[in-house]
Amino acid sequence: MSESKMIFRRESGSKKKDKMILKVDEDRISLQNRRENALIITFKAGQDKIKNIYQFFNEFDELEPIFVNIANAGDVGYYYRGISTVEQENEGIEKFSVTLQQKREMM
Repeated sequence: MSESKMIFRRESGSKKKDKMILKVDEDRISLQNRRENALIITFKAGQDKIKNIYQFFNEFDELEPIFVNIANAGDVGYYYRGISTVEQENEGIEKFSVTLQQKREMM
């Protein structure tokens, strides 16, 4: 059985096209839905993996569009809202969180 991945993709019009896609094993992620369509994603992994994940998100500007694909359900549009600092979870494991806000369709 292959591991399921969560895929994060910059919108195609992004200035930083060299780092457009990030794939993370779902077992390294926890999700929390908040009011106002906010989604808090917490990443936990070893130092090397956390560093790569953190660098991907740390280069986003506030309100920059990002697409998220959870369990191959298709891309859902969000806006990047912010990132926490990296914290030590257990020996050899670090964590941090990213806050995203779901895009709303205008009618």
